[in-house]
Amino acid sequence: MGVGAAVVPVSALVASLPSRAQDMPVVDPESAQAKALQYVSETEIPDQNCANCTLYSGAEGADAGPCPLFPGVSVMASAWCSAYVPRA
Repeated sequence: MGVGAAVVPVSALVASLPSRAQDMPVVDPESAQAKALQYVSETEIPDQNCANCTLYSGAEGADAGPCPLFPGVSVMASAWCSAYVPRA
């Protein structure tokens, strides 16, 4: 790791998210963070979407939910970004 890098457990990030994702606006694909992570609202990559990503903590079957990479907004369950990590 480079100087200034920090290791933060994903569980700590997820725990800090609002519990009511449905009350949060959905991420703007044109935002700087979304562009940096190549976020798309509808993925074309089979079997890779936010709903089955380790970082996503939305309720099963929900259209959108929280992701620690996009604080204050929710991500679409059908979306994808370059930080995708499949659930084990």
